[in-house]
Amino acid sequence: MTVSRRTGILFTLLTAILLLPTLAGCSDEPTVKERPEVLKVLDTDAMNFNMLYGDYINALYPDTTIKLITSKAISDYSLPFKERIKGYIDLVQREQPDLIIIRNNQTYRALADQGLLADLSPYMNKAGLNDGHIHPGVLEIMKQNKDGQLYGIAPAFDALQLFYNKDLFEKYGIEPPHDGMTWAELLDLSYRFTAADKSSSGVIGYYESFSSPLDLAYSIGETEGIAMHRLSQGMMTVNTPAWRSVFQTVLSNYKNGTFRAMTPEGKISAEGTTYYDEQAMKSADWFGQGKAAMSLGRAGNFNESKVKFKVGAVNPPVDEGTRTRSSSFNANQILAVRAGSPLTEASWGFIQFMLSDYVAKVSTVQSAMYGVPSNLSFQQWTKDEREQALYRQMPALRPNDDLVEVDNAFYSKMNDMLKHEIDAALADKHTIDDMLGRMQEQGQAMIDAALKEAGKKSG
Repeated sequence: MTVSRRTGILFTLLTAILLLPTLAGCSDEPTVKERPEVLKVLDTDAMNFNMLYGDYINALYPDTTIKLITSKAISDYSLPFKERIKGYIDLVQREQPDLIIIRNNQTYRALADQGLLADLSPYMNKAGLNDGHIHPGVLEIMKQNKDGQLYGIAPAFDALQLFYNKDLFEKYGIEPPHDGMTWAELLDLSYRFTAADKSSSGVIGYYESFSSPLDLAYSIGETEGIAMHRLSQGMMTVNTPAWRSVFQTVLSNYKNGTFRAMTPEGKISAEGTTYYDEQAMKSADWFGQGKAAMSLGRAGNFNESKVKFKVGAVNPPVDEGTRTRSSSFNANQILAVRAGSPLTEASWGFIQFMLSDYVAKVSTVQSAMYGVPSNLSFQQWTKDEREQALYRQMPALRPNDDLVEVDNAFYSKMNDMLKHEIDAALADKHTIDDMLGRMQEQGQAMIDAALKEAGKKSG
């Protein structure tokens, strides 16, 4: 598939910037030694490619024909992971793309571990692109493969922020949230609103749509870098002091009324499943309605022009150890070069361009990527303090568990068991220690059975 030329505003702006004589000698200008006649690019589909990268690559290589190889057929997430990865590896080996655009970290790590991606470290070092120029959290995520090398780079990253209703904090005389708060501290702050008004219609401190005690436990655990189970090791790992602390926080906050029922009334489809229409979703937006003091969202969310109160924002809950690491920090739109590509220099030229100050400047007026640029210089160009604050976050230290193929029903059964045990503890049917012991025993049995079944299928 050949991608057609585009004539959008962003393309015109980029071309103008590249042609400005005054910028011709700038040190941040990417050096393009090779402008190929044809560049083979692998991406999910033409729509995704054009939306994020089409204008950029056409501005850098205006006379180059982009031959797009699509991976949509093998990107079906209903397929088992191993099947998807095998299809991706076969596609790369068969079609021999030059530039590879990868949309998730699991696929990136798998291709890197298979030796299909070129090490970008020499190119990054030569261009002076290090953790003084690129967000160190992005570089950290990119090196999460078996070699710990840089086989790709995300030109942008995404992270949540904690928005708060300034009017409510002023009304109740409560000190607003700040950067560096842990989940326990955030929930303690949230409870102060519950304590101030215990009525069923009173303001709640923290709102998260369609959340449950288990969802909250997962969020806290991911932030602290702990997992309930490690399939690669065949172990259930929930009965630990760290998880006891997490569940102590969750259970105590659900029992003391920090959280109230926040799920709207759903409708039943012809197939018997529950769904929520637009009206139900709007009714569930407690923060937007001014009924909740705090809520997590992306930097562009909760525009003051769309609500009737003053909005403040700080960074989301972080781990207790470093006070900087957030589970919401992601960098999963990755650019890579196929190992052995004859157009490695040209492919790297595009990656370098996406990391340049040019793109950082353009992103301040028209964002064409998810999140904000990984290039730290973006902080100089944007006037949005919320976007600037994102650069103070680091990614959570998630356990780098090897992916083990088990039936999808395993995760559903595991979550059902965990929810049942949490509900029983909330109803005081057993203690937190009893709950953790029961989770550990039942979860280990489920893991053993799932791995045994997976072993049979793989022969």
